[in-house]
Amino acid sequence: MSVRVAKNSGFCQGVKKAVDVAMNIDAPAYVYGELIHNEVVLKKLKERGVDTLFDLNELKGKKVIIRSHGVGKAVYDFLEKNSIEYVDCTCIFVKKIHDIVRENYLNGKQIIIIGNPNHPEVVGINGWCDDSAIIYNGEEDYAFDNSKEYCLVVQTTYDHQLAEKYIKNLQNAIKMLDRNNTICYTTLGRQKECEELSLDSDIMLVVGSKNSSNTRKLYDICHKNCQQTYLIETLSDAKSVNVEKNIKIGIVAGASTPPELIEEVKNLMKESQENKIIETETAKEDKFGELLNSKKDKSMNVKAGMVCECKVISANEEGIFVDFKGKKDGLVCKDDAEIDGVEYNPENYKEGDVFYATVIEKSNKSLPKEFIYFSKKVVDKRNKENSDAVEKLSSKEFSMTMTEVTKNGLKGYYGGYTIFVPASQIKIAYVTEEDLPKYVGKPLRLRLIKSNKDDPEKEIDLKSKRSFIASQKVILEEEKQQKEDEMWAFFEKDKLVKGKVKRFAEFGAFVNVNGFDCLVHNSDASYNRDVKASDVFEIGKTYEFVIRFVSRESGKVKLGYKQLQKKPYEIAFEKYPVGSVITGTVRDIKEYGAFVLIEDNIDGLVPVSEISHSYTKNPADVLKVGESVTAQIIKFEDNRITLSIKALIPKEEKVVEETVVSEEDYQEAKEKRAKKNAKKFDAQAATAAPRRAKAAKKEEEEVSSWTSEDNSATATMADLFKNLKLDIKD
Repeated sequence: MSVRVAKNSGFCQGVKKAVDVAMNIDAPAYVYGELIHNEVVLKKLKERGVDTLFDLNELKGKKVIIRSHGVGKAVYDFLEKNSIEYVDCTCIFVKKIHDIVRENYLNGKQIIIIGNPNHPEVVGINGWCDDSAIIYNGEEDYAFDNSKEYCLVVQTTYDHQLAEKYIKNLQNAIKMLDRNNTICYTTLGRQKECEELSLDSDIMLVVGSKNSSNTRKLYDICHKNCQQTYLIETLSDAKSVNVEKNIKIGIVAGASTPPELIEEVKNLMKESQENKIIETETAKEDKFGELLNSKKDKSMNVKAGMVCECKVISANEEGIFVDFKGKKDGLVCKDDAEIDGVEYNPENYKEGDVFYATVIEKSNKSLPKEFIYFSKKVVDKRNKENSDAVEKLSSKEFSMTMTEVTKNGLKGYYGGYTIFVPASQIKIAYVTEEDLPKYVGKPLRLRLIKSNKDDPEKEIDLKSKRSFIASQKVILEEEKQQKEDEMWAFFEKDKLVKGKVKRFAEFGAFVNVNGFDCLVHNSDASYNRDVKASDVFEIGKTYEFVIRFVSRESGKVKLGYKQLQKKPYEIAFEKYPVGSVITGTVRDIKEYGAFVLIEDNIDGLVPVSEISHSYTKNPADVLKVGESVTAQIIKFEDNRITLSIKALIPKEEKVVEETVVSEEDYQEAKEKRAKKNAKKFDAQAATAAPRRAKAAKKEEEEVSSWTSEDNSATATMADLFKNLKLDIKD
């Protein structure tokens, strides 16, 4: 008896983060929508002061938690507009979907969401494309427009088998589809583990809320493989499960299931089985002797097909006489001694040698009846087959033809080994029950894989077991991964490649490079802004391109064609060297000058200073858009062409005319000039007089302020020179 719990059970990373935040946030606070589908957790949160809110208009200044399902853009806008504090616990995988949807929606693509239209995650995703997405769940038929581009995303918790099916349907129906299988890898692992565990269990317990989408999917998967599957919402539900006749119990849990509940259910199942063992132990002991005696009796009553240990008594040309501890001796006829290709030789069998042989029935009535007849050849052949099988099954890949359809898979036999291939392991996409018969009688490329009950650190034991699970899917996935690795290694930024144009779209051309569809956007097809890719390329023709962008995450490669062609200014430089005179049309006018279109996609700038010899404040005062002008190329610099209009206009010269003046006019002008100068002199004198007076006064003040050291008297010139003696000679 065993109780096994799937490894990927309980809270996923996104839910765990949201619960941790809610349990530790400063209350009071709200969660916008149910945090998780579990009444116990919601009750604990409410006791802490963290309540559930469904209408944002009911907020009263409290903090808001955005749950892991995510919300639409309008919710963020509302919270920020009203300055409401919030904690964003949106799952990182859901966030990624929001980014994909928003980017592609703004680029004009129609969004398709594979999922449940009422699921909060899907509602939130739809909010990033203004609620314009097509919600696809296989229930409605849509007429898709082949002239439009579509972008597909998948609800993270959606059933991966249905998702693969719907993606395939959409790929067949839509010409231009950018597919993004955004199912969370945790969800994929949880569903895959659930499928494997349910195939090898007598009872499956799915622990979680019936309102949880991912829990219901787990239940559907388990119930498909194991009829005794129960949905456990509370511990009391688990107590009602009868485990009397069952020995293997598997437990899986949804992403919203608390770990405490999982542990309680696990312990309850173990206790139930232990109690059942105690109740039946006495009855087992009473019957032990009877069972032992029964086994002894069976060992004496040999039947065809029974394998026994045989000890050689003697050997001759007739065959090998053996003792197998039965009521009679045994005989291995020479025809049953050796496998095909080996000649029988009695000398090879000595008294006391031991080998294994199987009981057979001999139709030859002339043979003595006092012997039990054995075939060593059958056992040896089987052992050889098993030995070959061990070598073959131990390899990384072996080929095997499946012979029958079983529940949820295929079965085949190799030697003494039974090989089961689940439907999910036949190919990368899931194989339906209706398609399983198509694979019977066809060889599959297989590799043995472990089930959940196997120890991941131990190798597969081919000696103690005879039944194994195999997969072709793992081989195909590895090959696909290798091809993808090689392909993405080929695509390096700035690498030159050759590609064949496959089809055109409104935004560019799709080009096949090394078996992969790449995009050449219109802006990378030509330097001419008005030219589309369809004007440059021909479908089916091969061109050389440069790789401009590579993203393995988004599965996109963008190419450039114009980057390998001469740039417009390079063409212009060759065609119109400096000094060339061109005639063009004014394309645009700015404050700093006018752009003149020389020819298609080649224009030059006439700076405002090069328009006219006279001062020009605004080019629009002189030039008009659409006007034809003639200019000279005066400079090529930094991919720009500089033009000059004034260089072609002669500069105006001032003309001085010779004038004849009469004597009278000359004298009159002279007198006027003299009077004017006199008047100017008088004005200057009038202005200078006050300045001279002021300077004299200042000088006088300075002289009068010259005093003796004791400042008691004023010294005169006589005082200064009274003691001076002069020696004057005649």
